[in-house]
Amino acid sequence: MSDQTNLLGLPYIMPSQAQKHVTHNEALRLLDATIQLSVVSRGLTAPPETPAEGDRYIVGGGAEGTWSGKDGLVAAFQDGAWTMLTPREGWLAWVADEHKLVCRTGGIWAALEESFSQFQNLSLLGIGTTADAANPFAAKVSKALWSAPYVADGGSGDMRFTMNKESAANTVSLLMQDGWAGRAEIGLCGDDDLSLKVSPDGAGWATAMRVETATGRPCFPQGLVHSTGAAVAQYIPTDPGSVFRLDVSRPATPRTFALSGVSGTTLTLSSASAGQIFGTAMRGLAAVRIWNTSKAPAEAAWVDYDLSAASLRVTDAAHVAGWSAGDALRFGDPNPTGANALQMVAIDISGFLQNALGAVFPQKGVMLLIYASSSNGPAAQSYSGTGAAGTALGQNALGDGMGNQISVPVTTPTPSPISNSNLLFVRESLAATATDLTVAFCRVLGVYA
Repeated sequence: MSDQTNLLGLPYIMPSQAQKHVTHNEALRLLDATIQLSVVSRGLTAPPETPAEGDRYIVGGGAEGTWSGKDGLVAAFQDGAWTMLTPREGWLAWVADEHKLVCRTGGIWAALEESFSQFQNLSLLGIGTTADAANPFAAKVSKALWSAPYVADGGSGDMRFTMNKESAANTVSLLMQDGWAGRAEIGLCGDDDLSLKVSPDGAGWATAMRVETATGRPCFPQGLVHSTGAAVAQYIPTDPGSVFRLDVSRPATPRTFALSGVSGTTLTLSSASAGQIFGTAMRGLAAVRIWNTSKAPAEAAWVDYDLSAASLRVTDAAHVAGWSAGDALRFGDPNPTGANALQMVAIDISGFLQNALGAVFPQKGVMLLIYASSSNGPAAQSYSGTGAAGTALGQNALGDGMGNQISVPVTTPTPSPISNSNLLFVRESLAATATDLTVAFCRVLGVYA
């Protein structure tokens, strides 16, 4: 049987031993030096000149004098002499002058946090702050550094920060706040498209950018803005579509007609003049505004189909519910109608947008191909986004009435009252010897979004 314990080397009281109290007291001295180990320092290489009774030190590397060869041992000053304790793997000690807990590992004393290589299944972790159930990982720091392990260190040199959500309907994002109120968020928010949202107050949010997962195409719901603050339009080329085309001989706008009857959404004219208002090429692409000037104030309706030479269809029966035979109809807005001082005809192009782009939206402008012809002179078709004086752009027929065409961009800032698109305005005019317009049209070649 050994005469001391295996772990701390405490002496046993042996059978028939005299002065048992000596052995017992020695064991108590060793326990007193070892249990709840707290040392003054771990940097001294020689005994201090005036140690206090009970002081303990971890002997530093390269020890000298009476501590020579005792590197890493625990020196305890007891009863006026130094007792050396040999630490075992896993001992913990508090170093008072460093305010740090150290651990004996691999033959050295290391700061406790340096001795751990793994932390698994932690439920809370707070760095510089307190983590809680709502924020199980919380950090309050000035900087955070993430780096890939280099190839020389056994890594790949790459680093990816992975965040995952359960399903498309959930959110995984990076939320940036000011005073704990959200200001910007980027991520997959409620779907799998990448979105960037911003907020002035943390309550109302606007999506500045969205990238479709399926196509990789970015869109900017709020539009783009130049450094001057002016909106930057994005040009989208489209297949040509005739949002206004009339092929019959007719006078300039505004034109007037007599109403023969109303039935639901059908208006019947007193003459075969429907072709002076709506053409077959416009079907499904546009609606034009007409006015009942027999009403006070004048009432508007929107024509979206030519049913026959004398009948037209309107978009909403409620618009013409009070109209009756004998009422006077006007093709060309009364003056004033908003900014439309030129009494131009309003055109809603939502059908074209849906057909060409698959969506109806408030377009900023359109690129038009304008063609005008006449029986005998320079008749003209002009277009505007408001109808305001000085805004009309267009093309005249040649002096003998032969057709002539031009392409022009037209801004369209006026919201349509019947769709989410913006209106386009047209005026047909006669000059010099011209007595009519014949074939005249405008085709949309592209849209500014």
